[in-house]
Amino acid sequence: MNKNTTDITLSAYFNDIVIGYYEDEDLVKQFGRQLGFDVDQDVFMAVSFQYPSDMRVTFEDREKFTKAAEAVIALSEINKKIESKQIITCDSGVCVILITHDKAAMRDLQNCVKEVAKEEVAKIESERRIRVGIGTIESGIKGIKHTYVNAQDAVKAGEIFKRERVVLEYMGMEIYSSINQMVVNYGDRLTRTVLKQLSETEKKVLSKYYKCKEDVALTAEQLGMTVEEVENSLVQVKINTGLDVNDNEDNFKLHFITIAKKVLENDERIKKYYR
Repeated sequence: MNKNTTDITLSAYFNDIVIGYYEDEDLVKQFGRQLGFDVDQDVFMAVSFQYPSDMRVTFEDREKFTKAAEAVIALSEINKKIESKQIITCDSGVCVILITHDKAAMRDLQNCVKEVAKEEVAKIESERRIRVGIGTIESGIKGIKHTYVNAQDAVKAGEIFKRERVVLEYMGMEIYSSINQMVVNYGDRLTRTVLKQLSETEKKVLSKYYKCKEDVALTAEQLGMTVEEVENSLVQVKINTGLDVNDNEDNFKLHFITIAKKVLENDERIKKYYR
């Protein structure tokens, strides 16, 4: 971005900011005004359409998102007035950044975005599951980067923790995003001591037990086991690890470890795919 640029597109403008190459903040603000908004006064929210993170995404794949992205862009009066290209290429799909004059207007717009994005995704033909990430409502240059990154992180966390959801808001996924990042960095240390002491059956029962909200009868039903078999497996977990699902602190540790296991398995699957 330089002072001689007169035909910058909105997508190029946001890319220069979110990637972090800008040096002259006054110039960034000047081009914002040129495009029709005020970086300091207006607010921004990223909406990201993404394929699964283990998919090799082609240009043609991203093109399938064009109509969906354009439908979301049309929801904002400010974005709608900007004629230049607005769709940004991101990790596993595309992203658009919406602009409104204040947070109240963006919150109203957010509800429309959820509905429209879900409807548009349903129209896209794809063998892989498509998800939509909604970033935080932010202001300022750094805020644009934050909402962009948060929209991506919401989808990544959703792949693991909320697989059934199509639309994922970062404000509902922030704890999962943090857990995801922490486990990727330190997960082996968190899980190896306990998990290596459990049999595959005990791991399977423990995982399903938490997925069934600690309902033993439902766990047994979904695993095709008897209630007694499930209870015996949970007792065996205590014998092997010293951690008891009936003790609040132990229960928290075991639940967290099953979450960490899921994150690590997903991370390893993605790494193998790209090797």
